[in-house]
Amino acid sequence: MAVPVRLGLIIPAEGTLQFTHSFDTYAYEGCHMAMVGVVKGGAAALVSWDDPYTAAEVRKTAGKTGDVKGRQVLSTSLVLRKSARRARVSFLGKGDYVTIAKAYRDAARKKGWLVTWDEKLKGHPDRARYFGAVNYKLWSMLTRRMNEESTKEESVTVNWTFDEAAQIAEHLKNDLRLDRVLFIMGGWIHRGYDNQHPDILPAAPECGGSETFAECCRRIRRLGYVLSLHDNYQDIYRDAPSWDEKHVMRRPDGQLAKGGRWAGGRAYLTNSKMALELAKRPQNLPAVKTLTGADSYFIDTTYAAGLQEDSSKEHPLTRADDMKWKQAISDYARGLFGSFGSECGREWAVPHADFFEGLTGVSGRYYHGAGLLKKLGAVPVPLFEIVYRDCIAMYGKYGYDVYQAAAYVLHHVSIGRPLHYHSIPQHLYWKGWTGKSEPEAVAPKAAEVTVKPGRRFDITYHWQVEKPLRGNWFIFVHFTDPAGAEIKFQNDHPPDPPFSKWQPGDHVDGPHPVTVPPGLEGTFDVRVGFYSRPSLGRASLLGESDNERRTIVGRLEVAGEKITFTPVTPKRRGAGGDPALFTRADGGWAEGMHPMDIYVKNTYEVLSPLNEITSRMPMTHHSFLTPDRQVVRTVFGHGAEAVTCTVNMGQAEYRVRETTGGEVVLPPLGFLVTGPTFVAFCASASGGIAYDDPPLFTLRSLDSRAIGTSGKVRIWHGFGDPRIRLGNKVHTVEKETTVAF
Repeated sequence: MAVPVRLGLIIPAEGTLQFTHSFDTYAYEGCHMAMVGVVKGGAAALVSWDDPYTAAEVRKTAGKTGDVKGRQVLSTSLVLRKSARRARVSFLGKGDYVTIAKAYRDAARKKGWLVTWDEKLKGHPDRARYFGAVNYKLWSMLTRRMNEESTKEESVTVNWTFDEAAQIAEHLKNDLRLDRVLFIMGGWIHRGYDNQHPDILPAAPECGGSETFAECCRRIRRLGYVLSLHDNYQDIYRDAPSWDEKHVMRRPDGQLAKGGRWAGGRAYLTNSKMALELAKRPQNLPAVKTLTGADSYFIDTTYAAGLQEDSSKEHPLTRADDMKWKQAISDYARGLFGSFGSECGREWAVPHADFFEGLTGVSGRYYHGAGLLKKLGAVPVPLFEIVYRDCIAMYGKYGYDVYQAAAYVLHHVSIGRPLHYHSIPQHLYWKGWTGKSEPEAVAPKAAEVTVKPGRRFDITYHWQVEKPLRGNWFIFVHFTDPAGAEIKFQNDHPPDPPFSKWQPGDHVDGPHPVTVPPGLEGTFDVRVGFYSRPSLGRASLLGESDNERRTIVGRLEVAGEKITFTPVTPKRRGAGGDPALFTRADGGWAEGMHPMDIYVKNTYEVLSPLNEITSRMPMTHHSFLTPDRQVVRTVFGHGAEAVTCTVNMGQAEYRVRETTGGEVVLPPLGFLVTGPTFVAFCASASGGIAYDDPPLFTLRSLDSRAIGTSGKVRIWHGFGDPRIRLGNKVHTVEKETTVAF
């Protein structure tokens, strides 16, 4: 079964899992395209539809009768609601998920969704600046936390001033030498990120105000970057000067439609027709364009939240109506700024947008639902890429730990997409950096708890120290909800003795007395880590962590006066390759830089040119090269211009035979990109050289001729062994060089 959840996945029929799962059309993690596919006995079928009131229900059960008794049965049915009446079934003959996606590409063209870059660039050549552009986002310039009712301010944090934002962009251009960047700022609005929408101006005074913001935008645009500003017209807050219930959708029971509990308090959902009217007000998008000159606009949640219904009598909406008005606000912003993007992305948005943020991954993994693949026994495949690759720029969303991101990088190599950098440290993070980029050599272990009367307990933390520690850190302990989203109480403390006196081996920290806050009950994870003062930056440790560099060491149950503790033994970083691979710079271009800069530079040098070259090419091939589906090959384009990517996410080496007859050996988390004008690899053998320390290299022709016949080739070295063969000569490259023939 092939299902287009975000990029897509396949659900094998084999296995012992049993489940029922519904994929609603255009829902948050439903069908991002209006189709599913089935493969049986080597034959493929495409099931597609038009009406957004259609849902695909996938069921896997143990067979009980007839010839399927005792076997697993994987089936799907379509649930048709309201206006949904029909679906199409196309029998494709011999084929697989690639065949299904290619067949749907033809269907998408007939629907009008398939609008390629060739068409989008007509009259708008500047949109080509998205080709190879990484998504670098200062997510929340100003973070203001309000209570549920938006009546009381709980905290205010300036993460970057407007002047600092401009300095960061200049740092990327001048120090990291990044040329292709989509630079996005969020939280620039008057009250900060997710606050008081739709009233956005003047720009946040805490960050410097409108005049400084305008100068910031001018400085960024002078660098040649695509400047985009983050806004929101789905959420409206009660403390906004423009608050009026007439803007808010109604549920069938007549109640106001509530949204999420965000930084600005409880949001309510704006009717999408009204949202367009609010965006068009002189003090909204027109004023922003005049103030900033921004090249692009990003309106949050427009494509992410699923199509809505409004039951109000004044402005009723069906799902189809909601789609129409969301397309309309996209077209308005795009016409005003020149280009447009929004969260996640859906096929109905392809003709109306230039980039999607959140389709290629979420928080460093494939899906927002961390357990989705496990529940379904599913394997990610790029269905959306095969259909729409040459139509839209696509990125992931949210922050993630760069020290655990190697597999996520390889995923983006396999789909030829640049990365999103959404975990940027506060302020001018690179200034004063000591040059030490590797994780601290310590791993959290399971904690111990001794329960005391009166909702109190003593907790002892254990740390496995591999070698003496470097940093001057403090220890933080967060008792959070199971999702890790909310900190319920804490046990932060300085190390005793100081880290400089911690010896290799098992270090015992505690016991520390803790009292559970009055009235608080439930299940709480114990998440630990190191942080620095006053920057509040967090250390990367050896154990696996969440996306905020916290490791779970136990779970607490509180019911009245009763406290129960279950220790959790954290996993160590996975075997079969270094998940922090792309934070290495030993002997390479970015040696001595801040770890974030190293990661950005290493991944930029691979993914930016790969995407720049292939943005207008369709994905023509995708396959798994090993039975465990851990080695993936993709091909973009056709014939002599084709670009091939091979990535090894498995535990063993994989050997790739080159067309020249040579062999490239890919270690775990190694990869190879080959095209006529661009080559990139992290390999343990290439060009007849066996590497004890697998290097990261890229080669690019600078005269548009194939590398083998080019008169000038740039060689860039990220880390590892500095030797590389080009033609008949072995070159030693420490950082980068240009070879002329």
